[in-house]
Amino acid sequence: MKYWFVLLLLGLSWTPGMAQDRMKIGYIDVRRVVTESAPGKRAGERLQAQLKKAEADTLKERQDLERLRADLEKKGPLLKEEERRNLELDFQKRSVTLQRTMGDLQQEIQLREREMMQDILKDLEGVVSEIGKADKFTLILDRSQILFGDQAIDLTNKVIETFNRAKK
Repeated sequence: MKYWFVLLLLGLSWTPGMAQDRMKIGYIDVRRVVTESAPGKRAGERLQAQLKKAEADTLKERQDLERLRADLEKKGPLLKEEERRNLELDFQKRSVTLQRTMGDLQQEIQLREREMMQDILKDLEGVVSEIGKADKFTLILDRSQILFGDQAIDLTNKVIETFNRAKK
């Protein structure tokens, strides 16, 4: 009986040591890969261009509304009641339309940002998988899910370099 107990204890104490020898863990900072990699930078530039275009599209209408508001403040007391009401209604309608347009543009940009992120993350998953298989990693985690991680197991720079080469 003692013999079996000793063997069981040896077996239990031996297993974690063996598992540590075989387990290889690393992590990457996905946000940093997205912002510092060439594909991530290109996607960010495309998104910024779309954002600037959307802002330019609404700029003229915002300027027109500001002029109309200034006219209402200056000329409003001098206008007939009906003319003033018509101008106020026009201002309100155009203001609501502008707000809707800006909301729609914001939703469209957010949708495009999500789509670009999904594309980048899909490509990134392939690169991380390739590195994991080549370097025989058991597990590669996202830095945001780790409370502490030694810099020795940070694969972010390697992933950025590989990602840049793969997506030239």
